Amino acid sequence: MKMFHCFSCNGKKSTNVVDVVVSKRRSAYQHINRSRQSVSAAPAATSKQEERTSRLCVIFRWPSKRESHPQQERQRVGTSGGKAHETSRCKKPHWCFKGTCRVTPVSEKTPTPCQDQKREEDTKKEEAPPRKSPPITWVSPNRFRVSLVPEERSPEEKVPPRNNRRYLNCCGFPNPVQNCYINSCLQSLLTLEDFVTDIRRQEHVWSAIPEATLMKSFMDIAASHFSKDYFHKISLLVAFKRAVSTWNPLFGDHCQKDAHEFLISVLAQMRSLVPRLQERAAAMGGAYVCPVESHLVFRMRNTRTCKSCGAGSAVEEQFTNLSLDLLPGSGVAQMLEDYQAGSDLEYRCSCGTNTSRRCSSFVSLPRVLVLHLKRFSFAQYLELKKVHDPVALPGELVVPSSQGLGGFRLVSIISHMGTTAISGHYVCDGVDPGLGQVDPTDCWLTYNDAMVTKRSGATLCRDRQTTAYILFYQRRKSAPPENPPAGS
Repeated sequence: MKMFHCFSCNGKKSTNVVDVVVSKRRSAYQHINRSRQSVSAAPAATSKQEERTSRLCVIFRWPSKRESHPQQERQRVGTSGGKAHETSRCKKPHWCFKGTCRVTPVSEKTPTPCQDQKREEDTKKEEAPPRKSPPITWVSPNRFRVSLVPEERSPEEKVPPRNNRRYLNCCGFPNPVQNCYINSCLQSLLTLEDFVTDIRRQEHVWSAIPEATLMKSFMDIAASHFSKDYFHKISLLVAFKRAVSTWNPLFGDHCQKDAHEFLISVLAQMRSLVPRLQERAAAMGGAYVCPVESHLVFRMRNTRTCKSCGAGSAVEEQFTNLSLDLLPGSGVAQMLEDYQAGSDLEYRCSCGTNTSRRCSSFVSLPRVLVLHLKRFSFAQYLELKKVHDPVALPGELVVPSSQGLGGFRLVSIISHMGTTAISGHYVCDGVDPGLGQVDPTDCWLTYNDAMVTKRSGATLCRDRQTTAYILFYQRRKSAPPENPPAGS
């Protein structure tokens, strides 16, 4: 060690100062060497950081010590002189990483209460029935959520309690692009419970041929009638409209259409599948009965009589609905009688007369009688206009036929709201499906697309006199009354 010569204030050499400097440097080197030799031999933690960590462990109930792997705790690092020593790895304060703290596992020989509770939960999971995975959904860039798999529900959840407001919110159908005419027709058809049941009962037949996409899409809508999935209903409506437009391209665009034309097209397409479905059912060893023909089709006899000689001819035709002319100040019963009374037509008879009389009568009565009121007519210069004449809507209707009298009850109304024929909105009114067809409380539902409200049948028959467009009368199983009640 190099010696320094220091001089005191009196000019003489002093050795005491040199000894003090050397002793201080020697003690500093010894302290550094001791810290390098062994880290584990360091005294108890007294630094501010460790004190702060211990306080946080007490407050948040964190473990005061963490177990770490020996290789992660220490590393063997070689020095420049060839000697190896152990250095402590840089640790992050564990109070910042609560989730990474590891605790020594407890031996299996001494089970703890936590382990007993976990075993009980595992046994309950094994006994419980397996849960079905939730429906897969797809989120589009515009944040629309569309279900790709129909939502599975238990039988108790398919029809919510009708006293619950959720029951009304689930019954409607959305209207994204001018499809109120589709929604109103679907709601009226779904009101006919027996008609829907007959289609469902023969699912094994129509599901076996690819041409019956209309039947499949219609039953998918019926199954999701009480669904809360708004966007899943939109996808079902799009599929139903695509199936109808495949057979009738008139409904392929997004423009407003006539509800009566759409309803006729749907029923005609279902009837067109009858030959193919009957062949398939015969191959399966069964029979197929068209739900449209068994519920909505009826026969009428049209008789033509010459006014001069009385000669005539008769022919029978099948119908799914009747179109009635509006008579100012009259009701549906009078309009139906006027339709059967007939009208004059030009026909050249063999006697030389050009005028004949045509009359119509019911040969058979359907289970559901669909009546179309002619609200739209052509004016001068072939301009289409809407007729706003009020029509009395009876809740009960008695219809004569060759098989006897038939009593019918009004179950659904499709109304056209609007002042002109080229614009407007379709709304459906129907009996509450939760109450069935026998409704002593006279509870009806008004389906204005996705918005559904409760109404009474008497109020609706009064309010829809100027807007009613299509009427659905369901035949009663019991014998009709001889004298219908007032207002019928």
